[in-house]
Amino acid sequence: MNRTLRLLLPAVILLITGMSTLKAQLAFSPFIDSLIRQADHNSVLLLTRQLAGDTTVVINGETVTISSRHYNNQGNARAAAFIFDKFTEYGYTPEKHLFSNGRGENVIATKTGIKHPEKEFIICGHYDNMPSGSNSPGADDNASGTVAVLEAARLLAPFDFDYTIRFAAWDEEEIGLVGSYAYAQRAKNQGQQILGVLNLDMIAWDSNNDNTYSIATNTLSQSFTNDFIRTSAYYTPQLNHNFYYTTASDHASFWQFGYPAMLAIEDWYDFNAYYHTPGDDIDILNMPYYVTFVQASIANIAAQAWDQRFILTHNPVLPGNSTEPREAELLVSGPQKPDTGNYPPRLWYSVNEGAFDFVLPYAAEGSAYKFQIPGAAFGSEVRYYFAIQDSAGRFIATLPSGGRGINPPGSIAPGVFYHYSIDDVLFVNTCSPNTPLALGDAQNTYDEIVVEELGSILDVNVNIDITHTRTGDLRLILTSPDGTATLLANMIGGDGDNFTNTLFDDQAELNITESTPPYTGRFRPQMALSAYNGKESNGTWTMRVYDGQPGNTGTLNSWCLQILYHDPSTSVNDPEGPDASGLAQNYPNPADHSTTIGFTLNAPSEVSLKVYNTMGQEVAELASGRFTAGKHLIVAGLRQLTPGTYFYRLETGRFSQTKQMVIIR
Repeated sequence: MNRTLRLLLPAVILLITGMSTLKAQLAFSPFIDSLIRQADHNSVLLLTRQLAGDTTVVINGETVTISSRHYNNQGNARAAAFIFDKFTEYGYTPEKHLFSNGRGENVIATKTGIKHPEKEFIICGHYDNMPSGSNSPGADDNASGTVAVLEAARLLAPFDFDYTIRFAAWDEEEIGLVGSYAYAQRAKNQGQQILGVLNLDMIAWDSNNDNTYSIATNTLSQSFTNDFIRTSAYYTPQLNHNFYYTTASDHASFWQFGYPAMLAIEDWYDFNAYYHTPGDDIDILNMPYYVTFVQASIANIAAQAWDQRFILTHNPVLPGNSTEPREAELLVSGPQKPDTGNYPPRLWYSVNEGAFDFVLPYAAEGSAYKFQIPGAAFGSEVRYYFAIQDSAGRFIATLPSGGRGINPPGSIAPGVFYHYSIDDVLFVNTCSPNTPLALGDAQNTYDEIVVEELGSILDVNVNIDITHTRTGDLRLILTSPDGTATLLANMIGGDGDNFTNTLFDDQAELNITESTPPYTGRFRPQMALSAYNGKESNGTWTMRVYDGQPGNTGTLNSWCLQILYHDPSTSVNDPEGPDASGLAQNYPNPADHSTTIGFTLNAPSEVSLKVYNTMGQEVAELASGRFTAGKHLIVAGLRQLTPGTYFYRLETGRFSQTKQMVIIR
């Protein structure tokens, strides 16, 4: 680790911590889960001792000790030879990549992909170290990262992969990322298609045993980084991560040539106290943390190279007052074929937090699988998730992600679910009857939708389609009947028809400002539509399209409102009786920046509604005071709470009730 190159950019940290997850979901493989356990304490420790000079090694028939790996020490050449021999022992034909007029030597082993040999993933770490004296073990910096590369090469050697994997040990990182830069430059000149670089540098120090590691990434590398986070959650859930932007390691060399790359490193805020000293030996390593980090790295590169992913898409079932079966559709695409024979895709469902049961598709049309969730009684809460496995029965994905179980898929539920209630919630989807409308150049264009349905708003979405030669000139503003205005998008998108079937939805994964045009799909607006929650739905809604620059014209092809609202003319029959008190499940759940919580009182009461974290600590108070008998809705802002699991509790003088809430972003 070349800490002298450290560069902290707070703005980038804000960008990365808000990153969204991929639509193409890496799945969970029981085989990978079993395979990575073969990188255990004994195998990891032995390789570390050999590279750090704690025991002898045999190189070219000579028994030696690698007492230093400083670039100008003879021990560095011994380390290169040792790595080369290990790659050879594992069955590879390794390459010596020389640079700096032959002074430096990268050592690289290649596993050529059988489907996409021209496209590759790299798992890497530098093997040179500091300080320059004769006693320089460098056990953490960076024998640890090099050992992870060697263990990955050993365990993955017997298998064929879809994509090419390169196992790389870089030289001369400590004097300016010289070796990795030379390789990245050569790769660019030769047109190598590098899909992602996992750089491991110092992965064995954890002085406070909190299992935290840091990630350095950039915008180009977000998808690759998300996959590492996802696979780590699957296979090594005890690990936690944070973000720290730095160019002080070999990933930065690949950034310079436009390749996706990330650094995985021990917690930057718990930095090795023996960094670049002779004290960086095996005695200071946290072996359980270290071994887990190695396993997480191998799992990720294996899942990437096997391309174990599905693209799963689903529009959630909406709450409503129908007790009939509800239809749910799952769209499945991606590089892998789902099992449609023995274990086809299935939908698991639970009523009122009971045990999960499943239904199979009643129809399959191309990539679309259609399910019917059995009807439930009025007042019920239904949770559900989808599960799918590949045709070979090797891996399984769920939506929402996080579930496990194979043959059949999804028998172990994920931590979060889709959710809907069967109560007095209704949905209206209404579109403008006036479109298409010409958009005047450098002026405002107004259009109206009259909503006749009366109720208290729970959620608003807006779908819009615009043809325009430069959508970057446009400002889109929605105004409700009571005059509340929300800015959907403000002069973004550049040239072209970039608002094509664009859905503005507070629960979308990406804010529209975080994405790139064209904006086809679901996006959070620049201002939250939750500003309308709790207001009345009926009346005239206005869309204003402002063209802020002359010289470009277009057409508002269509726009529609999707409003979820409570119907005041319908009363919920509580299973304990019409006048029973009770706390409802929040909607939506999982929630994003806001949610709605309902409760019913059978008599006037002093009420306290609070939110607690999983440690039982109060983190928010949503309501306090005296409430009348009847039904009440609390629209709660959640922006101050970090994503995770929470509990909200209603307490009155007569009873208390608690329910779980999940926040995602």
